[in-house]
Amino acid sequence: METTVKKKGNGRKKIEIKKIEKKSNLQVTFSKRRAGLFKKAAELSVLCGVDVAVIVQSPAGNIFSSGGPSAIDSIIDRYLAATSQDGDRKNNMEIMKEIEVHEKVVKENKDLKGISKMGSEEFWWERRFDDLDVNELEEYIAAMEGLKKNVLAKVQELAARANAAPPPP
Repeated sequence: METTVKKKGNGRKKIEIKKIEKKSNLQVTFSKRRAGLFKKAAELSVLCGVDVAVIVQSPAGNIFSSGGPSAIDSIIDRYLAATSQDGDRKNNMEIMKEIEVHEKVVKENKDLKGISKMGSEEFWWERRFDDLDVNELEEYIAAMEGLKKNVLAKVQELAARANAAPPPP
């Protein structure tokens, strides 16, 4: 004796994911799926041991949330605190870099001011050489010889220009 059972329907069908255009169908679909969404969020929370907050707005403009308002508020507060701390860390790093750059610029300006002060007080060839050691004296002598060559070259250049220029009328 065999008994056969006939299926009365086609079973579950896969529906195409697309925007529902008709407002009444949209509201009905939202109402049916909202409970399933909240149930899956609760399962995720239990299985993974995490706090989950789901906040949705219906097509009619009503707001729904999973869990109580205090649970949602605490999760949102923790999220905002965590993101602001990350932002603060990034801001602090950027500020520290800017401070370092500023300090370098200030130091370079001080160095340049010191050099310009020295330059305005006396030229390098006018400095006293009594306090110089042997290496510094050798550098001083080499610099003086270089200066002498530059002056002679400039004198010769000016003399050549004077000889090559036509006499004034």
